[in-house]
Amino acid sequence: MFSPQITAILKRQLFFLGTTYEDTPRVRPMRPFLDDSGNIWLISYKGTEKNKEIDLNNKVELCTVDNNDVLRLQGFLLQEKDMSLQEIKEIRQQIFDNLPHVKDIFKNAFDSNMVVYKLIVSNTIFRSLNNAAVSELHFKL
Repeated sequence: MFSPQITAILKRQLFFLGTTYEDTPRVRPMRPFLDDSGNIWLISYKGTEKNKEIDLNNKVELCTVDNNDVLRLQGFLLQEKDMSLQEIKEIRQQIFDNLPHVKDIFKNAFDSNMVVYKLIVSNTIFRSLNNAAVSELHFKL
């Protein structure tokens, strides 16, 4: 589980997802969904370049700046095919019901164009830019 400060950032901020394709970094805006168990979920539209990149290399970083706080989450994305059908059904419905603007993009929670990923966090990096004398805080899992 994350600290209350990090949880609040995850629930309110737009993040940027970093992927790598052929040694070239790619960064895109993403709105994560944090479930009640502290799992971070991301959705994408099927068939995008991002999905192809994740298929080839699922190591990613999710990053945001909240006022003067920088939060970076490093790990890998678990794909739907690697999760139980029950878990996918439940989380798709939660995402559809609770994540802003999803209903503007997808017909329903089981729209075949929606791709769901679970971020498995291996390293959390947090830094307040208000105090440059304090180094980054790393929370390895």
